[in-house]
Amino acid sequence: MDKPNLIQFWQRFFADLFIGTFKSFFIFSLAGFAVGVTTLYGFKLTILAELDWQAWIETLILVFAFFWFVGFGIFHALISSVVHIVGKKFTEMVGGLHDLLDLFTREVIARIPKFSKNIPKEELAKKFDQIGKEFQSKLRLKGITGWISSVFFGIILKALKFFFLDQVVEELQKNPAEQITSSHIEHAVRRVGVEIILAPITDNLILLQILNGVLIILLFSVPFGIFWFI
Repeated sequence: MDKPNLIQFWQRFFADLFIGTFKSFFIFSLAGFAVGVTTLYGFKLTILAELDWQAWIETLILVFAFFWFVGFGIFHALISSVVHIVGKKFTEMVGGLHDLLDLFTREVIARIPKFSKNIPKEELAKKFDQIGKEFQSKLRLKGITGWISSVFFGIILKALKFFFLDQVVEELQKNPAEQITSSHIEHAVRRVGVEIILAPITDNLILLQILNGVLIILLFSVPFGIFWFI
């Protein structure tokens, strides 16, 4: 992917990020609300119907239970939505990250006349930051959503800089040839592997979804447990 196409890729990525996030929040919130109301109905049938308390007490308990089940239902649905969006976006941006790392590596090498093992990492980091700012300015991220996108992209740049300095440069310095060519850069970037970088993140997101599911089951069981022991 060349530079103009890469710029378009990230522009589309951030444009879809907010539209997709809004849709996901709405759908997951609706699902959380439905689960909460369904659980409330089950609570009324299995618990309150057997207690046979005064009407005003049952109404008070139902109001409390409504806010408990629906509130936590929507809250955990939103957490699930965020985890889902992050995982989906990480998967979508694998190709873009790989090409971005490749592009930045090439431009850093191009701006250093004689690349060698003795170049300080501070100088390489400075060149990388400079290229990153230039690329970010071409994305033209404006407004509130643009500011949020800029923060998100800044985090991406910091992660890429870490892997560039600690792994890509190390791979390039292993090369015995005096001249760094495009094939050497491509080999170094491929050896690092963006997929390998993201694998631990996606694994942790799956665990987070499981933990979120366990927590909502535990929280939903609290009102049932309290009245079962009465």
